[in-house]
Amino acid sequence: MNGKKILYVFAFGFLGFIVATLIHGVVELVLLDLIFGDPDNASSVWWQEWELIHAVGGAALWTGGVVAGLYAGAAWWGEYGSKPGAFGWRK
Repeated sequence: MNGKKILYVFAFGFLGFIVATLIHGVVELVLLDLIFGDPDNASSVWWQEWELIHAVGGAALWTGGVVAGLYAGAAWWGEYGSKPGAFGWRK
């Protein structure tokens, strides 16, 4: 594997991490609004186990985002990155 391909694939992995972080933030805001929107939910299972739900859900999203990004980077490398003159890059 050459350096350009490694950089390309890991850039996609980082992009997957960023997208997963954005999704995590939106989902967390919506769920917290649902939990705090109704005072009866303060003693619910959602709130009592929020730390566990947040840790597992966040780890799953971030792992999935990085894995999907690495996969996409490897898949798109053959299409765009391996061409000698693509994006003005030189061999």
